[in-house]
Amino acid sequence: MFNDVSTIDESTQMSAGWRPRVLVVDDDKRMRDSVASALSSSSDVVEAATAEMALAMLQTPGGVFDLVFVCCLRSRQAPHYAAAIDLVREIFRRSPAVSVILLGDPEEAERLVADVLLSSVREIIRTPFVATAAADAVDRVVRAHRVQRPSTPQNVAAIRRILDFLDEHVSDVPALSELAVMATMSRSHFSRTFHLVVGMPLRDYVRDLRLRRAHRLLVTSKLSLTNIAVESGFYDLPHFDKAFRHRLGISPHEFRLRYTGLTDVR
Repeated sequence: MFNDVSTIDESTQMSAGWRPRVLVVDDDKRMRDSVASALSSSSDVVEAATAEMALAMLQTPGGVFDLVFVCCLRSRQAPHYAAAIDLVREIFRRSPAVSVILLGDPEEAERLVADVLLSSVREIIRTPFVATAAADAVDRVVRAHRVQRPSTPQNVAAIRRILDFLDEHVSDVPALSELAVMATMSRSHFSRTFHLVVGMPLRDYVRDLRLRRAHRLLVTSKLSLTNIAVESGFYDLPHFDKAFRHRLGISPHEFRLRYTGLTDVR
């Protein structure tokens, strides 16, 4: 699932002259230039007009970025919204250590969060765009989520196998100690390695994996919320409701009503 990537040592990041390398992505040149200008005083900025260009830059030998700033998500109706969502997911698949900041429509914030579950998105900035907000967000995210060197190829491969297993067993996830045995690691080593490779703790990954399935069922099925909770691996409806509210800022019932118009039987 994840490729090994070159990274910057933390001591180097903390040096006085270090500047984060940021990739700004937007099909609108004026918006792209505006964001790049806002970040240029404290970051080394590279611009990409499309998701395809951004992925090509990330794949090049010198394509090591500390952060990707995706602007073309201002509306789900925008022509390149789907491509931008695919870009965010692909960045996580290839290089989960690279943080992502999004510029999104505040009217559809919950749907945007749902669309980028299981990703390296650290913050979503609400439109209209404010230059100082973008610069502050980059500084905050880079400091809080410094890129760390991935583990050995063998450990990365072991975590990849665990992720494939979790995808198939989201409703019945084994305990951390059992997963560690499957990965032939100690419990503590597995926990550290998982966080390093995936970019988040196991518990957060499992939560988002279950919420992603729940989100899909909310918008594509007429199952009751109780059934969706069970199908997604939550203990019961209250646990599902609490996790959904915490992550998306809205209840599952409100989400389904707002974005599909469906009411439901609990």
